[in-house]
Amino acid sequence: MNIFPRYQNKELKATKNSAEELWQLKKDLWDVLKILEKGYECSASRRKPNILEKCIQKGNIIFKAVVADCEDYFLLIHFGKFTRRK
Repeated sequence: MNIFPRYQNKELKATKNSAEELWQLKKDLWDVLKILEKGYECSASRRKPNILEKCIQKGNIIFKAVVADCEDYFLLIHFGKFTRRK
């Protein structure tokens, strides 16, 4: 049985800190998978080539997921929520 969601045929896992961020926002790795699949590129600064930063907007709230490609799996390193300014 596979408990981790898969993105681009690799498992999606989380660091301890990012798992706590998910827990505080009442989200899980399946929500991160939706952001990676349906979200848009939202990198505010330059990242290393193996880092993906994607966002999805729901109303005026934006959820951001930052994952690292670790060859065998994707590792969630940050998950955040912020509001959009007009």
